[in-house]
Amino acid sequence: MRVRYWVLGLVLFLVLGGSSAAQTYSEAPMLSQLVADGQLPPVEERIPVEPYVVKPVETIGRYGGTAQTAVVGSIRGLGDDTMMMSAWADLIQAAPRAAGWVPHLAKSLEASEDYATWTLELREGVRWSDGHPFTAEDLMFWYEDILLNEDLTPTVGIAWRAGGEVMDFVALDDYTVEFRFAEPKPYFPGQLIHRRWGALHPKHYMMQFHPHYVDEAELKAMAEEAGYDHWYQLFSFMGSKVINTPLNPDLPTLASYVLVSLTSDRRVYERNPYFWKVDTAGNQLPYIDRIETTLVADAEVYQGMVMSGDLDFAAFATGIQNFPMYRQFEAEGGYRTILWDSGHGNEVIYFPAMTHRDPAMREIFQDVRFRRALSLAIDRDEINEIIYFGRGTPMQYTVLPTSVHYRQEFADAYADYDPDTANQLLDDMGLDGRDGEGFRLRPDGTRLRFTIEFMPGETDKTPNVELVTQYWQEIGIDVTMEIVSGELIWQRGPANLLDVTNWHGSAESDLLFPVENNFIIPIGTYAANINFMEWARYYVTGGEAGEAPPEHIAQILDWYDQVIVESDPAVRDELAYNILHAQAENVWAIGTIGQAPYPIIVNKDLRNVPEDGFWGWEAQWTCNRDPEQFFFDR
Repeated sequence: MRVRYWVLGLVLFLVLGGSSAAQTYSEAPMLSQLVADGQLPPVEERIPVEPYVVKPVETIGRYGGTAQTAVVGSIRGLGDDTMMMSAWADLIQAAPRAAGWVPHLAKSLEASEDYATWTLELREGVRWSDGHPFTAEDLMFWYEDILLNEDLTPTVGIAWRAGGEVMDFVALDDYTVEFRFAEPKPYFPGQLIHRRWGALHPKHYMMQFHPHYVDEAELKAMAEEAGYDHWYQLFSFMGSKVINTPLNPDLPTLASYVLVSLTSDRRVYERNPYFWKVDTAGNQLPYIDRIETTLVADAEVYQGMVMSGDLDFAAFATGIQNFPMYRQFEAEGGYRTILWDSGHGNEVIYFPAMTHRDPAMREIFQDVRFRRALSLAIDRDEINEIIYFGRGTPMQYTVLPTSVHYRQEFADAYADYDPDTANQLLDDMGLDGRDGEGFRLRPDGTRLRFTIEFMPGETDKTPNVELVTQYWQEIGIDVTMEIVSGELIWQRGPANLLDVTNWHGSAESDLLFPVENNFIIPIGTYAANINFMEWARYYVTGGEAGEAPPEHIAQILDWYDQVIVESDPAVRDELAYNILHAQAENVWAIGTIGQAPYPIIVNKDLRNVPEDGFWGWEAQWTCNRDPEQFFFDR
């Protein structure tokens, strides 16, 4: 069992980067000067025993330069391009295209034969940005003083639980730890990558804000002086980050850049002198000296900065709808436009509420003929041409093509444009009556109507919804669309107040499928997966709320309960196949376009940026392509 995970990680690791490096190292001129001035130890003392070695995409880079990036909405927000140019400093990370995982801060991650225990070995000699050693003591601080502290962690996340119990976490020595679960946890690597928020804390710094190490009266006074009512508010603020990029200038980091300045509209980062990666020639990374991030008012201002060449790297607020405009201004703006795969199994997925509050609509949505009709009425080829310039793949919702569970027949299921069959299916349901305007009538004689409520963002949802609304109206359904705020969606979705909503693909790679896919498995009561809402509520509350699912839905949950604790890979594959086959037949989630392109804007002189990237949460944007290797060739 252990071999399957370890061999995959090892092969990818050797291809993309490894732990052997030159015995002598080089550093950036700005750091050489600090060494000469006695402010830093020599580079050989700042590099770990076995550094992570980055094989450059194009060539060995050159040191220097300041990269300009931007963030829309909030200077402390997640969606900015600073973190796209800096290493995420995770223990392990996704491989390119989310096809497995590779070691990162950790040298290795191995599972026991039953997958209930995972042993992780850290790189010896890694240091925080202030020079303090990073060891298992930091991870034990996270486990004992953060994860198990109810003030800081009221609910322990799914990554750290199995069999209804929180894991045990043990340090075997300074560089080796074990995650011990009550049941097999075969999908733990993907959860460690995607659910690891806050796992890396510098104990030597953060302990000064924790009651385990500081007198409570003293800590209370510190919190009040900083404007907080409780110590845990102060603790969270002092440790705040965007992913692993600090938002507190005093907070030591393992990332490639250190925050040196933060104002209401600007952040400035400089290279981490203790960063633990080198290139194949032994040059300590990153190559670029500084990153400056500017807060912009809205997406329109951001697009203007892109086209005028004010940004050296831009991606989080770009979009395929602007692709022609980006290409038009490339020469003037001094940049190039790279098209990466969006990384989503599907760009826009529709979810009809099968546990709808209206019994008549519930019966209609639960009829598989209705969902098949909705799917067959969508002209995916037209959507692909109009929105994605013919560069996407018309397909049904399923896993990514890189997944071992992908089957072409699942992607093709009810994905043809066949409005005649769609109309016949609706007629066969007894929805053949029409009113004076040509819209179908429900069995109770009222017009068949529903609203698609959705929140725009991340993928081009609005033009997609406009077209899908039209297609569904053409088969006699009175469909309207309404754009709402994220806050409202997160209120109305879990409250079961939506008819139909949508979202983009997630948890479709082998890292997260099936363990966290709530689009086709009723295991969560989130804003998007309203298709199963009351059945999912029943599952997550152990039957204390919601509604008991019908037999065919209960079967999906039974397969899910088996697969997440199954030690035999062949059995896991069979169970995953069953779940995906059921989605293909039942179209609980209705997909439109997959593998759509996503524009990345890169300064014409910025090198080592891959041409074949995989943008999106599943592979975590740029992090798996070692962005600290980016450099300015000028």
